[in-house]
Order: sequence, then structure tokens, then C-alpha cells
Amino acid sequence: AAVASIVGLTAARQNAKPARYLYVWAGTGTHHERGKNMIVVIDVDPKSPKYTQVLNVLTVDTAGGMPHHSELALPSSGPLFVNDYGMDRSYLIDFKDPVHPKLAGRTAAVPGGSMMHSFARLPNGNTLATIQFGDSGTKGKPGKIAEFDNKGQLVRYSSSADSTSSNPAIRTYALSTVPALDRVVTTSSPMDSERPANVVQVWSIPDLKLLATLQVPTAADSAYMFPFELETLGDGRSVMMNTYYCGFYWITGLDSKPKMERVMAMDHPKNIGCSVPMRAGNFVVMPIAYAHRYATIDITDPAHPKEISSFETDSTFFPHWISGDPGSDRVVVTDQGDGEPMVRIAHFDRMTGKMRWDDKFKLSFANVSWPNGVKGKVTPHGAVFVP
Repeated sequence: AAVASIVGLTAARQNAKPARYLYVWAGTGTHHERGKNMIVVIDVDPKSPKYTQVLNVLTVDTAGGMPHHSELALPSSGPLFVNDYGMDRSYLIDFKDPVHPKLAGRTAAVPGGSMMHSFARLPNGNTLATIQFGDSGTKGKPGKIAEFDNKGQLVRYSSSADSTSSNPAIRTYALSTVPALDRVVTTSSPMDSERPANVVQVWSIPDLKLLATLQVPTAADSAYMFPFELETLGDGRSVMMNTYYCGFYWITGLDSKPKMERVMAMDHPKNIGCSVPMRAGNFVVMPIAYAHRYATIDITDPAHPKEISSFETDSTFFPHWISGDPGSDRVVVTDQGDGEPMVRIAHFDRMTGKMRWDDKFKLSFANVSWPNGVKGKVTPHGAVFVP
């Protein structure tokens, strides 16, 4: 999921050099079939004679399910956390030698919790994760959040259960930290056809205490359904949440009395599938899967966001993931696997909000002979730039 601590193209990190490598978290498995989980290492140094080539593949698991979220950017210390949602396993990747990453372990189990999903770094360097399901002892099997150290050991965890929610099935999905206020905000969204609670929850970072559960305001349309991802805004005190049905909600008052206001909704049925966004200054770049496009939204006034640019893909590409290179104007994008699996790099103009393809970088993950012996289609999901 997208989090404020790793917003991508931030001014504070523009002195960094362009990334030399790209890690793509991918695999051959599905919800129903076992396969190999892989970290694919790609040369993305434009000056390199091997630009766009696959340099190495780390086989993380030979009996994986569905590789899903990684962190959205490489952490400043400790391993990279990646998740196999299909098998309910999360892994730690040692990237000290960036061309030859190593498996550094797995996260510990969370008592009574299953189906880990997204990650966010905490100010203390630990990693916070969302867990979709709790145990059957609580009505609705509401999910959890859990904190892990850099060895994957469980530090603390808490339940998302809240008796004030009209629907007890809270499927804790994405998260965004608000370090200045010692807060973290989570969403509730399904990974299947279930209709869980449409809520956003606010927590205290130091003790993972649940402070508030906010019902997403309903409307005549369906834009309120499936609260999906979050971005902490530049004020460091408020959060923008998008639903999968492309509604946008501004969450304020996190240090006192949290409230949520609907501030924008995109037209249906064209705009469905608002997915994992990236904040770059006063812009949010939103992948919209079934519109086959990336929308740039100006959030200078978060009470009145407005779309200022649209970057369309072809009909075979279903935009889902975007993350930025801290040392350049580049972004990496992946689709959600409905068409030919593809990884692409684009350039994002921080002044205009416009995108354009890097015409030299268009890497298909279909019908490939991979360095680890895998042949054929591999589905990519999470992707991060590596110095």
C-alpha cells in the first residue's frame, strides 16, 4: 500500500543519484496454484550498456501463491518487506549487495491473524503491517495491525474490532503513517468478492491503540465503496483516502476528533479501479485500472482536489502500482495482471503533473526464460527502485 513515509519523488531526496537497479516482486503462482516467488533484478541505469536487462533473479519461495505488495520504496535501513498474499507469507529481502539480493527470513506469525497485506515504516525503523483477518472468536473476523522489527520478529499487535461499526467484517487493508501526530490510518477493503465494512480507522503509533473508526459517508453513487489506499499529505497532519471506486476523502483532526469528508468522485462507469497511488509534492498520481490511465490530481487545496492531467495506456494494460525513483523523475508502473504482464518506466514532470513513457523501457514478463530456470509467464506486482 502507499504511505507518507515513502512518498516517492520528495524534495528532501532530490539530491540522490538516479537508481541503478529495479526490484520487481513477481511470481508464477495464483490464488489456486502454487508457483515460484521471485525478486527480479533489472538494470535501470540509463548509462549502462545493460539498460533494461534482467541481471539476476532471487527465488524466494518454490511453493508460493500470489506475490503481492512490497514496500513502496527501499527502506533506509533494514531489509525490504514483501508479501505473498496467496500463501499468507511475508519475507525479508537483504539488498546490501543490490545485484545479488538474499532472503533474510520471514515475518513471525501474528496470533489469531491471517492474510498480511501492506507495509509502512515507522519512525523507530520498525515495520507496521496490516492483516486482513482475525480469528473466528470475534464476530466478523475483523483484521489486525502488527509491528515487526528488522528481523521479522513480532513486537506488538492490535485488533481492528470495533463494536461501533455496523459491519463487524473489517478487512484491514492499506495504511499510512502520520509521524508528526503519532498516528497511523488504515482502510478496510476485500481481496475477494466479500462486502466488508466501508470504514477507515485511526490508531496511536506508540501502543497501536485503536482511537476511532470512521464510516465512509455514503452517497447515491458507488464511489464510497471499498476504501482502498491512503496518502499522508504535505501538511503532515491530514490524509487523502481513495476508494477502489474512485471516490476521494480528506481525513483531518487526527490528533483530536478525526473526521472524513468526501472531496471528489470520478465519473462512473469509466473510472473504476483507483489503486496504489504516489504522492509527489502537491500532486497525487492515481492508477485507474479499468480506465487504462494514470490521473494526476492537484491536491494543493485538499478540500477541492482537481484532475489536471491524464496519461492513457493501451487497453491491455490495467494500471495498478506506481512508485518513484528518489533520484530522478522516473516512476515504475505495473498492471494488475488482467492482460499481458508488463513492467514499464515513465517520466513524471513535477511542475506540470504530466507523464511520458521511457520508450526504451518496456519489459514483458510473458514467455521469458528467467535466470533461475523459470520459463514462461511471470506476474509482477510490487516494484521499487534500488540505488
